[in-house]
Amino acid sequence: MISSQLTATLKRYEAAIETLKQSQSGLLAEEVLSILNGRDALQVALQEEKFLPTSQLKHIIELDSLLREQAAVIFQVITVEQLTEWRESIHPAPDAWWWRLETCLPPHPLDRFDPLWKLLTLASWAFNLSLLADLAKRFFSVGVGFIGAIAVTLPGLIALFQVSSELTKVGQENFDSLLVRFKVPPQWRQEAKLGLTLAVSMLILGIWLALPAFSNYFAASGFEDLQVGKLGSAEQDFKQAISLNNDNAQAHLYLGFIYEEYQEVNKAQKQYLIATGGYLPEAYNNLARLYIKSKKYSEAANLANRGLKYAKEKDVEERFNLLKNQGWARLQQKRYSEAAKLLQGAISIAEAPKTREEIVNPGSAHCLLAQTLEQQKQATALQQWGLCCQLGNRNNIDEDIWLHLAEEKLEEAGKSCSN
Repeated sequence: MISSQLTATLKRYEAAIETLKQSQSGLLAEEVLSILNGRDALQVALQEEKFLPTSQLKHIIELDSLLREQAAVIFQVITVEQLTEWRESIHPAPDAWWWRLETCLPPHPLDRFDPLWKLLTLASWAFNLSLLADLAKRFFSVGVGFIGAIAVTLPGLIALFQVSSELTKVGQENFDSLLVRFKVPPQWRQEAKLGLTLAVSMLILGIWLALPAFSNYFAASGFEDLQVGKLGSAEQDFKQAISLNNDNAQAHLYLGFIYEEYQEVNKAQKQYLIATGGYLPEAYNNLARLYIKSKKYSEAANLANRGLKYAKEKDVEERFNLLKNQGWARLQQKRYSEAAKLLQGAISIAEAPKTREEIVNPGSAHCLLAQTLEQQKQATALQQWGLCCQLGNRNNIDEDIWLHLAEEKLEEAGKSCSN
């Protein structure tokens, strides 16, 4: 026997479907809500019924089929957004298909492109996630900073929200609700997802393309720390700059200087060598000086000569140091004539009225020229020892050795050092 409750709810549902068939354009939103409510009541009655004749089951299936067929009529009265809002208020069961009648609508002509848009969306996800992984590696390789957190976390959260909107039911519902709030028509929703994914791609790509600018920012910050003696902070900044842009020659140059301060010569040489890829005269000069100390005189002379090709006219100090170090290398090779010419060239830069104030270590060239002239048995060597002693800098480890030698030479000649 069929319970009286099921019979009543079935008749109510049947009457509602009949009204729907006859109303066409005269249907009201309240009547649509009544139809859905009636189907809810029928579902409750069905769940309480232990047995239902086949004829009744067939009748219910036919009524449900009619409801699906009339979905287009219903959406002439209400919008998909309105139905979504009703769902958010009532929270129907997940299997209550009648509360999701938009799925019963015939496909929109634009929907045939949805597989293509979805494929492009997936490809964009892969692109976004790969770039995010690269950004995270670069920004977080040295430490987690504020700039790195913003640059990686913000687009990362947006990308994860998009992935969640496709891979999880809750995420899908949240994303659909967001599209409803912005009144995006159903036929444009897959395109909207692709558009948002591409927008995130552009954001992440923009950050990735801006890595050289971020690198320069950290290099500038490191240079400021270096100037005030904060070697630890400067080292971190230069490492971060290099992580973001391995071709940042300035960052490699200054990191090499810090390693040299730490007496880590091999590390310093590596950083200077990389910095020469940026054609920085100072990098060639510093590496040449370390090669001289390592007794690699030919390599040092070659580096200094190459550095001179990239030193501009305004790079006064670099040109002085490169000539001086090339002369130093030739002196160690016992190529005294070449050494003397190179060192005299360096001295002419240091003595020129327009450039003399830019040279902080003019005595070094005189000390080396004195040694060169002495090897050539030139009487003018004593004069150069005097200038070495007068202009030398005892805070420089190389010049301190040469100043001691100058004092001995001057003392042998009965003169004193005026340093």
